[in-house]
Amino acid sequence: MVKQMAVITYNDQLRNLLADVECVLAFDTAADFLGLTNGGYRSVAQIFVNKKQNIDGTEQILVPSLETLVCEERNGLLCTTVNQTINDLLEQNGDEQIIMESLANYYDAHNESFDGLEVPEHLKARFEKYKTWAVEYYEE
Repeated sequence: MVKQMAVITYNDQLRNLLADVECVLAFDTAADFLGLTNGGYRSVAQIFVNKKQNIDGTEQILVPSLETLVCEERNGLLCTTVNQTINDLLEQNGDEQIIMESLANYYDAHNESFDGLEVPEHLKARFEKYKTWAVEYYEE
């Protein structure tokens, strides 16, 4: 229940911050927004943009076009899909805790399976590394 309330509060803050911004939630912010992580404090919202904008509290990742991103509208904001978010996290190879929680929560939500998760060939070795930790995450 506490995690759910934290996610709702965080998502409300994101909606307020980015209400009129042309962007797509990215990386850790997307994982948080989608409920893939168990929450946490983020000092900035990571967003994909096609042109830099003056928005305090954001880390803007410039992309040629938002149209080419694999995303969907969720609760009033555009966000990378669950599958794309996980692949982006693996590609970025950033915070191990966020990657592990995202995979563990995906696994848990899909009846202890990674079925349906499509990981590109060049990320499979990294996925296999985190997959082992993710499967054991809730067993501890």
